[in-house]
Amino acid sequence: MVHVRRLLFVPGLAALVLIGACRGESSSSTPAAPTVNALNVAGSWRGTATDSSGPGSITMQVTQSGTTLSGTVSMSVTTVTGRGTLTGTVSGSAIHLTIAIPAGGFDAPFASCTATVSGDGQATASSISATYTGTNSCSGAITKGELTVTKG
Repeated sequence: MVHVRRLLFVPGLAALVLIGACRGESSSSTPAAPTVNALNVAGSWRGTATDSSGPGSITMQVTQSGTTLSGTVSMSVTTVTGRGTLTGTVSGSAIHLTIAIPAGGFDAPFASCTATVSGDGQATASSISATYTGTNSCSGAITKGELTVTKG
């Protein structure tokens, strides 16, 4: 089958349309979506975390790619420390965090326990405050969670 194209010649425009067609472009332009700069929360964070398990301390090492967060966490409540991972997002000053401590992440005698908490809060370049809830496979629901950390 032979395809025949007809061209309407408009001086100047024909050359632009022909060049665009050869490149796979259209002659109409669509403005690019605006780039949104996410708040930078990458770095080391230290502070307190208090929930139904009791008061404690928390340290986080956060990496960031655009609005997506990941990293490592160490949480200590009384004499028990748990080490795990952090995931989340940041949009403007709003932050969402999920912390997961896998089996083997807690000190003995709780090494077989797992815990996951998730929450939302507010962030600046130097502080994060959030509330959270979750579960612990050994002790059940984690409620009334509040964390406050500062960068540095």
